Amino acid sequence: MESLSPLVESHDLIAFTGKGGVGKTTSAAATALHLAERGERTLLLSTDRSPSLSDILGTDVGGEVTAVPGVENLDAIEMDFDAVAERWKEAYGEEVYAVVSSFMPVDRWVIDYFAEAPGISTQFALSYLLEFYEGETYDRIVWDTAPAGATIGLIELEEKLYEHLGTAPKFYAKLRAAISRDTKADPSKLLDEWRELAQDCLAMVRSDRTTFLVVTNPEKLAVNETQRITAELEDRGIAVGGIVANGLLSESLCDCSFHQDRVAMQREHLAELESVYGQDPGLVSVPQFSTEVAGVDSLREVGTHLFT
Repeated sequence: MESLSPLVESHDLIAFTGKGGVGKTTSAAATALHLAERGERTLLLSTDRSPSLSDILGTDVGGEVTAVPGVENLDAIEMDFDAVAERWKEAYGEEVYAVVSSFMPVDRWVIDYFAEAPGISTQFALSYLLEFYEGETYDRIVWDTAPAGATIGLIELEEKLYEHLGTAPKFYAKLRAAISRDTKADPSKLLDEWRELAQDCLAMVRSDRTTFLVVTNPEKLAVNETQRITAELEDRGIAVGGIVANGLLSESLCDCSFHQDRVAMQREHLAELESVYGQDPGLVSVPQFSTEVAGVDSLREVGTHLFT
């Protein structure tokens, strides 16, 4: 695979993942820019809790969907997890309060209590992505994920939630029967809604319309992490569409021993990547640039290596 063009043109959701610091946000932004300049209505979305989209794009895209200045068809957003928790309260707060207050005397603080529970905002962030995925506003969505461990954890959380909600109604039915007071609110409807939402989120990441690209560097730690990431994604029925090897040094740039040693080290690991992924799913290489990648012009230059 010499170019990502055939891959991104055949999928609606293109997710970039990988070890932290390997360039996945840069690759995602360059891909979104490429698609937008082809005339595709594109959303670039980050679920990284330490996002860098605003820095790379040169404009603040935190919290709200924001049009990228000077680029027609491109919107971007860095997920605000506090805002996601507020959306959860708007969607489910009243139902949660009705259910819990039917079991025990509680005030409305219980809504905030549940909204701040570990995993709630993270899980609901995936359903926020689902809204764009199922909507008609965008032709393509480019997803800049959190570092791979957190992304795998997010998907695993969704799986466990779906599994748990399959048996939860029976538990709550027994709990209601054991409580002497009258419990008018039935949690079954709410739990069914959450289970259906979890099922839809899992279906989205496993869909034929979705592809994951793993970004790596030609270095031992990154290559080993790439092997773990691809295996875990495939074990969960998630298609890995390709590998991006980022930050390659050119042998001809410098003849000092330090540079030549780095080139030799990279060549060894690049050969390993090529042997494992070169044919299936495919490997695309991006060089190390002499300056930092920030702004539309430098992202276009990255795009020439990803798509030419």
